[in-house]
Amino acid sequence: MEYTIQEMIAHKGRVLEETDYVCCNRDMLNFRLISGDFYEWNGGKLHFKQCADVMDFQQAAEAFPAFASVQYKSREKFPYFVGGLDTLTEAMERGETIAVEGGPCLFGEHEVTVSVRLKGGGEERLFDYANGKAYLDGTAFAESEGLADYLRLNGERVERIDFQQNKQGLTPQEYLNLRYPFEIAAALRGSLVVPIPDMSYRKYLLYALDAIPENVRKQALEQFDEILNRIADMYLDVIGKLQARFQIARFACVHRRDPAALKLWYEKRAAYIERNKVLRSLTRLPEKLEPVKDYISMPALPFYLFGVENILEVNSMDETDSYRKCKKAHKNALHMGCILIPELLSGDGIHMFYFAPLQWKEYGNYEGYESPA
Repeated sequence: MEYTIQEMIAHKGRVLEETDYVCCNRDMLNFRLISGDFYEWNGGKLHFKQCADVMDFQQAAEAFPAFASVQYKSREKFPYFVGGLDTLTEAMERGETIAVEGGPCLFGEHEVTVSVRLKGGGEERLFDYANGKAYLDGTAFAESEGLADYLRLNGERVERIDFQQNKQGLTPQEYLNLRYPFEIAAALRGSLVVPIPDMSYRKYLLYALDAIPENVRKQALEQFDEILNRIADMYLDVIGKLQARFQIARFACVHRRDPAALKLWYEKRAAYIERNKVLRSLTRLPEKLEPVKDYISMPALPFYLFGVENILEVNSMDETDSYRKCKKAHKNALHMGCILIPELLSGDGIHMFYFAPLQWKEYGNYEGYESPA
């Protein structure tokens, strides 16, 4: 579903003058969003997925003054999805520390492709790794055939699996999802944890390769790990530059090549995530269970690593469900709030950057302080 905040206001039965958005920036009101209709009214504001109010930049800054320090040049064009800030503000007034957690996905559609060849001159199929779907032709995907099911179904017949990396850098969306956590953490003078989810992307492959011959499995994992490392290094480079600029005193970047951080994370989260009540709510797809366990526990990383109990999740609005489930799983241990930013449309005006075909990904090096977005 594609809409703007102004269109959603009308869809929900009000005119602009009957809402808290009457004085809002018109760019924000007309920012194009793609997601389902998960809105209801909370007073004069739209309430998204029962956990976040839609605000413009000024409203979010009034609700959480540290947000006013954000200098990202397009900041006033975006609607923000904001929740739980009153609790965090009260914690700050008591002199308690606030930690920030957030960061982008590792890669999106069309950025890593997978070719699978069967033995005996059998067929060769091409899949997209990010969505797990088979390519039909060009950029179209089959809806009924997934990579994990295909590999597990064909098992011993699989002769070769190869991966191709098409990702050449960070998109404006990925940079945005790094920049905001750094800016806000610097303003709060608190902790910051940025996860690079390469470990989560790998877990999907481990499940998919379960029935594959050992020699093919070994070759596939080695090749995929090389791609994971190259892409993670892109993020580590940009993260290093942001850390040099913002100088967060207590900072951690969690990724697959930091086994000590992973061990601590998994040990600490077990009491909250490895419960039947939580596990049943995560996913019905077995190939996604382990990655989803990562995604819904990532917002709590400052608690696991630093013992901070007040956490601000700064992420994409697509992570609303992860934030909500994490908050629910840790409800007696943490105080959590969120500032979630929208997904940007790519240059074709149709796809968000995550889903955009390669010609619309718009990779940049982000050497300067300002983003091209």
